[in-house]
Amino acid sequence: MEQYRQEQLCDQTKRQDTRQTMIQVLMCGNHPTNRGGMTSVISQIREHDWEKEGVNLRFIPTYLPGNPLAKTAFFIRAYLRIRQVMINDRPEILHVHMSYKGSFTRASYLHRLCKKYGVKDIIHLHGSEFEKWYNASSESKKRKIRALLAECGAVIVLGESWKHVVSAIEPSANVIVISNGVEIPDTCVHWDPDICRMLYLGVLIPRKGLGDLLAAIRMLKERGDLGNRKLVIAGSGEEEEQLKARTRELGLTDEVSFAGWVDGEKKAALIKSSQVLISPSYNEGLPVSILEAASYGMPIVSTDVGDISSVVRDGENGVLIKPGQVREMAEGILAVTREETFERMSRLSRKIAEESFSIGLFYDRLNRLYHQIAGSV
Repeated sequence: MEQYRQEQLCDQTKRQDTRQTMIQVLMCGNHPTNRGGMTSVISQIREHDWEKEGVNLRFIPTYLPGNPLAKTAFFIRAYLRIRQVMINDRPEILHVHMSYKGSFTRASYLHRLCKKYGVKDIIHLHGSEFEKWYNASSESKKRKIRALLAECGAVIVLGESWKHVVSAIEPSANVIVISNGVEIPDTCVHWDPDICRMLYLGVLIPRKGLGDLLAAIRMLKERGDLGNRKLVIAGSGEEEEQLKARTRELGLTDEVSFAGWVDGEKKAALIKSSQVLISPSYNEGLPVSILEAASYGMPIVSTDVGDISSVVRDGENGVLIKPGQVREMAEGILAVTREETFERMSRLSRKIAEESFSIGLFYDRLNRLYHQIAGSV
């Protein structure tokens, strides 16, 4: 028994020594039950084997949807847990996923904790309307925003256009581009001569521009150009019932279907059975849905917002349009849903995903940043 205790103590000491040689990272952001791109990125990071990279990563969720009182109570509990970790375990880095509005307020409280306990924080900016929100903020709020951007260890943005935005707001910010990444699947989508399925993936909220997409489908139908094209809207959100009603009003129930929220194997199956992705959004960062579509070799019709142009090259693997331009969207749909165009664009989409947006590249870039901020390189 004594020998067993000594062996256990030895193993515990070895684990402690190993832990001390690793970078300690505490990450916080959306609870896993949330839906959307930020949650998807958080899940990707949590699923990676960070120990082989010399990183010990823990996660504490700080946001769960609900009424204001419930959201505040959830954050307070998370805040107290984070403070306790900082006191007891002394992590080198706090990795904070942030968008804007209330998300900024939560990040500000956590930033103060970091300053108090000597922890370096990384702000991972996901907010597609961050610039719009900043411009509409009061002068005192703008000063607080700029202070957070200037004082944190680094600001991760999803692409070069967002780097320009953040650098213009706060020139002294340490802005690092780490684009979202995706697993590259073994298969690609294929042309179907009998039906061309167009797919929308995402939440159903006003800024996503789905009313414009329905109008474009209606325009093609009225002109007699819709042919065998069908649209599948996969997602959920506050506009769901309104969009279904609008579909009925426009007489598009045979051409447009709603698949609800899909993820995992169901999402993969839906992508594989489709040919083209449509993204009519008014504001974005770099949607995971765009990257997923490219990884399967899908041509993409999208509004030219955020850093989508880093994936979608106009006329090469898809079509880029201005937000709100229904006629341009209709013409873009026609352009990419012809067999000869589809085959060419499909190959390039896949190549772009493989060369620039694989999940391995994402992990490598994030790992380098962790080591740089921790001062181990």
